[in-house]
Amino acid sequence: MTGAETILAYHAATRHHFRRYARSAGHMDWANQPNPFRIYEGAEPISLPLPSVDPDLPYADLYANDGPPAQPFSIATLGSFLALSMGLSAWKQAGGERWALRIHPSSGNLHPSECHLILPAIEGLAGGVYHYAPYFHALCRRALVPSEVWFPLSAHLGGQGCLVALSTIFWREAWKYGERAYRYCNLDTGHVVAALALAARLHGWQYRCISGAGDNQISALLGLDRTAWHPLEEEVPDLIAWVGPAAGESAPQVLPEELVRPFVHLSIQGRPNRLSPQVVDWSIIPEADAAARKPTTPALACRLSADAVSYPPPPGLRAAAVIRQRRSAQAFDPDRSIDADVFLALLDRTRPRAGVPPFTARIFKPAVDLLLFVHRVRGIAPGLYFFCRSGKGADDYRPLCRSEFAWAAVRPGFPLWLLQAGDCTHDAMTLSCHQEIAGDGAFALAMLAPLAALVGARPFLYRHLHWECGLVGQLLYLEAEAHGLRGTGIGCFFDEPVNHLLGIDPEHLQSLYHFTIGHPLEDRRLQTLPAYHHLHR
Repeated sequence: MTGAETILAYHAATRHHFRRYARSAGHMDWANQPNPFRIYEGAEPISLPLPSVDPDLPYADLYANDGPPAQPFSIATLGSFLALSMGLSAWKQAGGERWALRIHPSSGNLHPSECHLILPAIEGLAGGVYHYAPYFHALCRRALVPSEVWFPLSAHLGGQGCLVALSTIFWREAWKYGERAYRYCNLDTGHVVAALALAARLHGWQYRCISGAGDNQISALLGLDRTAWHPLEEEVPDLIAWVGPAAGESAPQVLPEELVRPFVHLSIQGRPNRLSPQVVDWSIIPEADAAARKPTTPALACRLSADAVSYPPPPGLRAAAVIRQRRSAQAFDPDRSIDADVFLALLDRTRPRAGVPPFTARIFKPAVDLLLFVHRVRGIAPGLYFFCRSGKGADDYRPLCRSEFAWAAVRPGFPLWLLQAGDCTHDAMTLSCHQEIAGDGAFALAMLAPLAALVGARPFLYRHLHWECGLVGQLLYLEAEAHGLRGTGIGCFFDEPVNHLLGIDPEHLQSLYHFTIGHPLEDRRLQTLPAYHHLHR
């Protein structure tokens, strides 16, 4: 099979059906639960300072076209940047159990994403390739990078700044979710990209993906291709980005091979820790990943709208406080509703706009639209709605869907259409694997993408479409928190029944991620501990 056929076959094989779920272990093998923290034993750790004061940026300014002045690169600002993107946000404790939460969410709180940096020499830190260890809030140096290797690369990419790369450990998700884990790993990557792009804006920097980079180039830069992995616990490259002062759309988004080649000769230090005593080989995952690996390409097209914001963020909040308090709701209060303008502001936040993070990451041109199940929004009738955030409109989808849908505009100039009025709480819950949380909130949604068309042409876009969904999910999490609400990402849903509900062929659209927002019900049995209390202790 071709790469496109293989990855599309993976997606078809891992669909949930009403009478059959995708294959997984079917039980929780607690003895082999993966360690959520990767450590490179033997790599020199350098502790980063925890920020005593967060950047004082209003939440509304987080999404402004013009960001705050760029802070200088230092070990302190790097520590703040990583603490507000990849770091811990709190610990939860119940009975004798304790677990860490992070700034960015993860399917099952399993955290398959790892973060690596390639840094110039700054005071207190030698130039090198580093792995970020969130448990210790430390950088572990895996290789020294001489100035004669660093300077040509940094000059090509924009001068002052650093490279930030992401990798994934599939086993962390496969332990619980089996074959469907590859989807969830890629959704997690999207959440992390958004978290990094927003943390960069907090410091006056820009997080800009080098979209033309190939996976082999990233492996060579980070030394992943020269690391002795434990079987089935390896890290595979996802993407690499330049973090530095904003450089605009003309900044290079490719890595010339002559700038990557010197990294192959660097000595790599550190052996990765063992994550589980035993692992299970879900062979369909590495097969899918091999089919979706990205070659070196020209920069990927990413055209973004210059439209103004229709519904501004709520005033008076500090951006860092909202980022730190993000949580996933476990249950919603079905007796509470939200205002129409809050609902529309949440949707408006997901619209891709030029110069506005996290879309400044420029992963790929927007392709994801939203099917909405509206339950409890004051001023908007319950029912099924469609939100065109990718730039398409009703005329693009009307001929493909059920003929009885109304496609009635909700507000002039806003790309939201009512398809069908009526109580859709049962549909929302049923399609999201019968989970009540999808029907108890103010609304739920499914993220839809033209998977077959895009992946058929370029198989690696399977990952990019999931990254876009995760990025949208991160925005919804933060905007919900800012409005006094809470969100929850839902990876468990019945794939084809979503198409049946719309009457649209899977060749045109497929659901990749579900999400729900409402007023949370707090579990008072849980105790919350500070993020880094274990270091102070």
